[in-house]
Amino acid sequence: MGNVVRLQNLLERKANLTTSSSAEDLTYTCPDCGKVVTPMVIEVFGQPRYIRAKCECAFEREAQEEARRKEAERQERIQRVFDLAELGPRFSECTFAAWTARPGAERAFQTARAYAEEFDRRMKDGQGLLLFGRPGNGKTHLAAAIANYIMPEKTCVFRSVPALLKRLQQANKPGSKTDESELMQALRDADLLVLDDIGAEKWTDWTESTLYFIVDERYRWKRPIVVTTNCDLEELERRVHERTMDRLLEMCTLVENRATSYRRERAKKRLGRRQS
Repeated sequence: MGNVVRLQNLLERKANLTTSSSAEDLTYTCPDCGKVVTPMVIEVFGQPRYIRAKCECAFEREAQEEARRKEAERQERIQRVFDLAELGPRFSECTFAAWTARPGAERAFQTARAYAEEFDRRMKDGQGLLLFGRPGNGKTHLAAAIANYIMPEKTCVFRSVPALLKRLQQANKPGSKTDESELMQALRDADLLVLDDIGAEKWTDWTESTLYFIVDERYRWKRPIVVTTNCDLEELERRVHERTMDRLLEMCTLVENRATSYRRERAKKRLGRRQS
């Protein structure tokens, strides 16, 4: 019997368990969910020993707390290398409410707003959006509006492609605070990645392989991406090359913004006022 007692004490010390020879002693009603919880039973040298069990709701709470901890670590890791609110003063004010309706942009606006409103489903499906059209017609505004809409609850990295590639190149230089692998991991792990003005970058072999890697990682991890470009689809494929274009076509809904450049329209109005 001494061996049984010593093993019981060992179990209690090592696993912080409450044991008893009586099931009734360790049966209780969970104060949180009201469920009656019965103990587990093990045999120790032929003798039954009962172990106080956790309620299922306690395991669920622990799982939720662990998920929250991992999510906080993920957000901190992304925030460490990318300021998640770094849209800049101009684009941080871009919302769907601030959008000025213009002929030719109706479908682009409706699609972008629906995408933001349904982002949880889009994120689950890994479905992205590719906005293309003339320069200056509001594509970046719509992409920024999506980012601003989801950012209170989701992580979003918003970058112009030329600036992002420059940042990645600088990360390889001595003295950089972050290395390229950290940046790449953040680009992969963000709930949404917005690549603004793709096709405007100076194209090199390094540019091609780097951009493909970023897009392909999002594809493999089933994470959505929003892309804007001033190129038509044929020109975009020439610029980013076939394999990157194939990934974008598979991942994204294609939407053309057919509006003319509002920047040119504003410039004409300003010029008209000066001449009058």
